[in-house]
Amino acid sequence: MWRVHFKAEVAAEAVRQRLQRQPCFNVYEAFNSLDLSGDGRVSSSEIKRMIESRGFYVTEKEASQVLKKFDTNNDGSITFNEVSVPD
Repeated sequence: MWRVHFKAEVAAEAVRQRLQRQPCFNVYEAFNSLDLSGDGRVSSSEIKRMIESRGFYVTEKEASQVLKKFDTNNDGSITFNEVSVPD
């Protein structure tokens, strides 16, 4: 299980680095596209809706696990500051 987890982490980091090098990719706009309520925070239900809109079924528990991965201050939501990486 840990091997799969670490492989996923490496793959996610590689994608993040590739996107960061793309001149047309804007992290802020990508974050805002997930923030359906427009409150500056992404909730687990917004994560769930985004994943399901891509044709995948996820449980609320799975969406919460994704949220916890990025929710560095443990307030139950993700803000832009938690996902942005300084240059």
